Amino acid sequence: MNPHRSRVAAVFGARQGSGYLLGPRLVLTAAHVVEERDTAEAVVFGGVGEVLCDVVWRRKDDACDAALLVARVDIVPDDVAAEFAPLRWGELIRLDTQENCQAIGFPLVQRDEQDNLNSEQLLGRVKPGSSILSGRYVLESSGTPPQPTADRSPWSGLSGAGLFCKGALIGVVITAPTGWHNGRVEAVPVRVIADDPGFRNALGRHSSTDVAVEALDELSNQEREDNEFEVRYRRYVAHRHGQVETLGHSSELGRIVWPLDTAFLALELAETASRRGRSAEEVATGKRVQAALHGRSRILLQGAAGSGKTTLMHWLGVRAAQGDLPAELDQLQGKVPFVVPLRSLACSQGLPAVDRLLSDLEYPAAGIQPVGWLARLLDQGRGLLLVDGIDEVQHDQRPRVRSWLEGLLSLYPDTAVVATSRPSAVPDDWLAGYDFTVFSVLPMSPADVGTFIDRWFSSLRESPDWAWFSNSAERYRRSLRARVATRASLAEMAANPRLCSLICAVGLERRGFLPEDPMSLHDAAIHLLVDRRDMQRGIAYTEGIALGRESQTHLLDALALWMTMNGTTEITVSRALRIVEEALGSLRAYTAEDAEPALRHLAIRSGVLRETAGTITFEHSTVRDFFAAHAIVDKGHFGFLVNHAHDPQYEDVVRMAVGHSGSQDANQVLLALVERGDREPEHRARIHLLATASLAYAARVDPNVDKEVLRRAEALIPPADDASADLLAEAGTVVLDLLPDPDALTAEEARAVALTACKVGGPAAAAFLERLQGHTDPAVRERARWGRARIGPVPGNAAR
Repeated sequence: MNPHRSRVAAVFGARQGSGYLLGPRLVLTAAHVVEERDTAEAVVFGGVGEVLCDVVWRRKDDACDAALLVARVDIVPDDVAAEFAPLRWGELIRLDTQENCQAIGFPLVQRDEQDNLNSEQLLGRVKPGSSILSGRYVLESSGTPPQPTADRSPWSGLSGAGLFCKGALIGVVITAPTGWHNGRVEAVPVRVIADDPGFRNALGRHSSTDVAVEALDELSNQEREDNEFEVRYRRYVAHRHGQVETLGHSSELGRIVWPLDTAFLALELAETASRRGRSAEEVATGKRVQAALHGRSRILLQGAAGSGKTTLMHWLGVRAAQGDLPAELDQLQGKVPFVVPLRSLACSQGLPAVDRLLSDLEYPAAGIQPVGWLARLLDQGRGLLLVDGIDEVQHDQRPRVRSWLEGLLSLYPDTAVVATSRPSAVPDDWLAGYDFTVFSVLPMSPADVGTFIDRWFSSLRESPDWAWFSNSAERYRRSLRARVATRASLAEMAANPRLCSLICAVGLERRGFLPEDPMSLHDAAIHLLVDRRDMQRGIAYTEGIALGRESQTHLLDALALWMTMNGTTEITVSRALRIVEEALGSLRAYTAEDAEPALRHLAIRSGVLRETAGTITFEHSTVRDFFAAHAIVDKGHFGFLVNHAHDPQYEDVVRMAVGHSGSQDANQVLLALVERGDREPEHRARIHLLATASLAYAARVDPNVDKEVLRRAEALIPPADDASADLLAEAGTVVLDLLPDPDALTAEEARAVALTACKVGGPAAAAFLERLQGHTDPAVRERARWGRARIGPVPGNAAR
């Protein structure tokens, strides 16, 4: 029976490792244990002592890390070798978890005070669904992981050990990945080793042993076909969503593309107490993504535009596809991810049936999908639906999205779902009965902002398109971090990942000069995209037409306005051509024949449009909303604006329209919002708070109008519970000045007020939270302590 105690070897090559005897003179180990050395020593329990071995085969690359040693004399006596049972070589074809697996070797953690070796039998389960794309087996320990050491992994020395499952050798241990608290090791499958011609030749020269790898979990032809398609699809998802392009500097000669692992920050999420019927003491104020989602398989994630929701969805998709989710998200391990961008699907072809989901997601190999593959996968409970952007579907179409999800979950009840939306776009009980937990994305803490800026500039330095910038990158990075840390207005904006990216792009382009308000920041960043540097590079006429800033803005206004007023995020090319042709009619320098080259110019050179499968979309919803708001103001469509203000899909359009407006129009819009909120109790809170948030975008507002807007906001204060606090926090820092004296509040109100300040974040919230740290209610004190700690030092000019 294998493993046998006298076949477990300690190997001494370039470093100490482990191995397993294939015969009395043959040792299989890891290549990095011997490195480039030609010899190594091996010793086993019950053997003859340390024996010199020759390295007769080695292979070290991305797929394999293994070596074969041949001892110059027998490592074990004949009577011990006689006990050896024939060695079975096995592989796992299914993705089912295998319990009672083991690896035995000589890790650092088992050394005594005199540094003497001893063996360790690592027991656990093999998870074939983990590390699929790297082609490795993962053995997850079922015991308490060892404590980390100062300079080396506690599993150092286990490399080369045999990994066994069902009595068969299935792999050679090669690494203990970081980030798993020493709770797992990875192994090269023996199938990779056995299929290597060099290994087979070496084994044949030194032994009569033949290697036949048997499947320990046989598959039917259908299962094998399904498995091959799944692996191919996982690779696609990992590659497709594995990069993030920043907003700003996105021309084909100057793109900034981040690897997803670099761009992703584990932001903090807060669960709202009232949504789960629990008291404030029972709900944590905020946790990092991994801890917050621990054990959850149904999640509704709410966050403002640009708060990082889509990046989180892509990160979940990539890590699930790779089988490399953190230990806290083990409930999602082994599941196959499907990133579903509702803003695209719901507009073009409707919500997809199961059999056409991959086609609608534009998976290039959807046509060779085995018939019934996805239905079988969902039946097995291995689906992970990442439904992004419920708020980007028209209000009257959201019930269709809910029915679609309810139908899927009723038919496939073990499917995991993470859905995203802007706050309050759907009610908290939108999917009642399906066990969804609602979380909100919190603003970045100052520490997170600093990390974000560091990573942004690091990605810039590493981009070949920006090699010229590498010498000055560090200077700009330090300057920008200092400005954000000392200027309250910038610190408040930088707490949003999208705005932080804009701050980096604008700060770079303007050599450190930064706007002080969100509208000026958006204006500067978006005009960076439109004011292409193509003119300076001599390629402005490659589409047969030259468009200046005003002409481009005019055409982009027309396209964005049509999409917004028709409640869609995309438009057919033929419709876009008609809109551009009509818009060109008001520009003297162009004719109707210029429509096609003008649209092509916008799609290729503007940096803000994308053409896919016969449709035109804006690269970012923020850009679409910016131009739509500009067009609405230009054409005076203020009635449309106010009539749609209750829908979160139009929030940015409303705010930016106020920003684009002159003083008189801004006053008109704000007063109209106030009056509509007064008339409609069901929408009052949302519309009045949107008017309050829009004040930060206005260049100038009449004092009496300002007073009327703030008076409506004051009527919503204090928030009665955590759900009300969520809504209030959407208005931004302006509400902090309206929050009442904590001593005049009930305990429940004080808890909600504390949560409001925590979720607004930024320097202005710090002083208010300090006043709550001595409150008599323990839940209030805990929220204030947590919120104040994450804000960190307050910039010197944060006083209001």
